[in-house]
Amino acid sequence: MTGYALSVAGLDPSGGAGLYQDLRVFSALGVRGQGVPSVLTIQNLRGVKGTEALSPVLFSAMLEAVIQEGAPRALKIGLLDASLVPVLSDFLDALPAEVVRILDPVYLFGTGGSLLSSTAYRELARVLFPRVDLVTPNLPEAMELTGENPAPCHEDLVLMARRLHDQFGLRALLLKGGHRAGEEPRTDLFWTPSGERFFTHPFRRLPGVHGGGCTLSSLVTALLVREALSLQDAVVRALALYQTLLARVAGEGRAVLDPDLLRPLFSPSR
Repeated sequence: MTGYALSVAGLDPSGGAGLYQDLRVFSALGVRGQGVPSVLTIQNLRGVKGTEALSPVLFSAMLEAVIQEGAPRALKIGLLDASLVPVLSDFLDALPAEVVRILDPVYLFGTGGSLLSSTAYRELARVLFPRVDLVTPNLPEAMELTGENPAPCHEDLVLMARRLHDQFGLRALLLKGGHRAGEEPRTDLFWTPSGERFFTHPFRRLPGVHGGGCTLSSLVTALLVREALSLQDAVVRALALYQTLLARVAGEGRAVLDPDLLRPLFSPSR
């Protein structure tokens, strides 16, 4: 293993999502992690009560300080304020081409509400999607960007992926289907212009899961740093690890996924 993983994400005081959760995932998989906060949040597992973005000047300075130690092997981007998008786009343009960039385009908080307007969210997609290697929206986020509510059939999901590609120039997509209503199996789609692959998972009757999207995207990031995997292979393994974490969720109320449960799988002795 060489290099490190960098997370650019919001600060969640509950520790279950955003930057803190990303760093926990990196550590559980034996990867050195560094992090730059984008947005400070006032929240707990019950909801988000307020937000305050870092100033663009401070955000830029923190990114530059990190990169002075050398570029990361992979970068995961989470919650962003509209004021930070130009700074981040310049940062991405300056990174070496071999750095793998993953964007989890957060729109709605899990308990409701949004940091961005619909217009600002589409502008984020226009600016950042062409600059990253993988975008990982959930179904409501993809629906916000396309204005469509696809049927659960494979053909409609592929059509949505193609429209996101045509509208925003994304290179690869992991469309997460866990938010669909009903108790049918859940389908995720990994799509690139050269092909697609579907992943079907059983429906799980769970309490609300806090930080699921950031956990999955940070799993992909950590695997790319730790192992010589293609992007698709990293997604395949990350989805399997994510299902392992979901299977360990129990109790009532919103749950936080525990990446430390994966630590034995990545111990040096294995």
